[in-house]
Amino acid sequence: MRQRLGVGLAEHLYICDPIDQLVAGADTTLALARASRAAGHASNWCLMREMAWQGDALYAQIRPFDERQELAPGNWRKVSSQSLVFVRTDPPVDAAYLSALWLLDAEARRGLRVVNNPAALSWANEKTLILNFPDLIPETLVSGDPDQIKDFVHTQQRAVIKPLDGNGGRGVLVLDAQDKNLNALVDLTLEPGVPVMVQAYLPEVQQGDRRVILIDGEPRGVLNRVAGESDHRCNMHVGAQAEQVALSEQDRLICDAIGPFLREHGMVFTGIDIIGGKLTEINVTSPTGVEEILAGGGPDLAAETIAALSQDATN
Repeated sequence: MRQRLGVGLAEHLYICDPIDQLVAGADTTLALARASRAAGHASNWCLMREMAWQGDALYAQIRPFDERQELAPGNWRKVSSQSLVFVRTDPPVDAAYLSALWLLDAEARRGLRVVNNPAALSWANEKTLILNFPDLIPETLVSGDPDQIKDFVHTQQRAVIKPLDGNGGRGVLVLDAQDKNLNALVDLTLEPGVPVMVQAYLPEVQQGDRRVILIDGEPRGVLNRVAGESDHRCNMHVGAQAEQVALSEQDRLICDAIGPFLREHGMVFTGIDIIGGKLTEINVTSPTGVEEILAGGGPDLAAETIAALSQDATN
């Protein structure tokens, strides 16, 4: 059954990183909160660790979220007082993050509207989600075995290694089979017993890594991100240049393939990464790119998101 998403004109809660750390003009959480206020809703925020279950309800230290991005003391209030809750905290998905999701899921099962679905966020790793679509992805290995990883690199000649709990390009390295540092790089990357993702290097990345924003499984905007001269990573957090571009035929085919999966699991606001026509990641925790699409002359996806959630309530 397709998830109903609507809300009334009331309060929206953003569970996010401290708002004084969010970057104006770049952070999608700020854009969504701004759109909430523009639509007549109050916007509030709290941290993932600022939630507690007491008696029969979930409480959080809720505080106003305004354009000044000022820190203020929170007041313990029932999370059910909020018409809509956005989970917008950056990874890693650690024990504190998972604990908060479990509490949110218990409240969501009683009717709290949470974007994205906390039950799905508890298992939907942003790297390994793509494994559900093997025909769409590059050659991929997920393993914690250094010999397997080195064999994979030698087979592919070049590969990209990624920690499973990273974001913003952190810990992403290009491995070259001819590099005498290969063994050392693999050893430095691995933690005992912790797998990583290794993907075949796609040379098309030199033309950019496409970020597609999907709202309820439908593509609504695209950024092409090109790495700077001093870095191989196409992440805006590390200085990549982004340009708003049109949806391509290959983008559409990938979105059509994964859209039903996203809707089935309540992944309402997502961002996918595409390189050379291959799906490389599905971002569900705190996808970004909305402000850059708007600045490049594209649609206001934050406003579209809030409007879509509100409109569905009246259907």
